[in-house]
Amino acid sequence: MGTEFSYLILLLIGVVILLENRLKRLVLLLAFQSVFLLVPLFEDSGYGTHSLFLAGMIVLFKVVLTPWILFWTARRTNSVESTFPRVGYIPTFALLMIGAIVGFIILGFTKFRFGEVNQMSFLYTFLLLYVGMVGFVVRRHWVGVISSFAVFENGTFLLTQILRTELPLGIEFGSFLDAVFIIGAAATLRISMEGPSENEKEEVSA
Repeated sequence: MGTEFSYLILLLIGVVILLENRLKRLVLLLAFQSVFLLVPLFEDSGYGTHSLFLAGMIVLFKVVLTPWILFWTARRTNSVESTFPRVGYIPTFALLMIGAIVGFIILGFTKFRFGEVNQMSFLYTFLLLYVGMVGFVVRRHWVGVISSFAVFENGTFLLTQILRTELPLGIEFGSFLDAVFIIGAAATLRISMEGPSENEKEEVSA
């Protein structure tokens, strides 16, 4: 099982992504988090063929394609640089605290339900999934919303690692491809809109 520290680092990066208010740093942080997925992957599964295949999919879809789509779409739509949360930082922190409390409440349930798993790693992964869901609520900039989706996808990947759910390679490839298609569809929809939204125009670049 991967070290708890690796999962904690991934969670902290997710929190920074949630609170980051600069577009370029946001996308770069997302790419860095995706790269860091390789650490628990190799710690949990070693360096076998299956792990190397997953590592290649992570690099291709999460580290290269997703940030490229976001940067390219942002340039095409002349998106503003500022990505402040919709409800402000204090309510966002409050939502994070609620998630942390709920996570600690269910911590004792994990061993009963899932058997011998690393409970702290499971908690960090649950909180990472929660951070992604919070991003859907508090973000108003389209890059922030898509980044929150990507964070949630990263949490889903970690959950399969913790539960040792080794799916067939074709299914795993399809799940990576589906995520990129969703991000690409969102980017296409954004481009089809006539310029930045009124909310984005009202934001002031930090």
